[in-house]
Amino acid sequence: MTQLTLTISNPKDAILIKKLLAKFDSVTISKTARKRKTRLDEALEDVACGRVYHAENVEDLFNQLEN
Repeated sequence: MTQLTLTISNPKDAILIKKLLAKFDSVTISKTARKRKTRLDEALEDVACGRVYHAENVEDLFNQLEN
């Protein structure tokens, strides 16, 4: 079995190509699986973007939450 991957930038062209390929019995069309971000990936991204806060104590934390 030969596997072919196509990258099409225009969505209208993609629809036409899918319809054309669907006419062939030997061709199967499958959707690509998106890689989902894990919570760890999201947390590391937050750290890289500076979306991390630090509080000295509980009072400081509540003051930051109020503002």
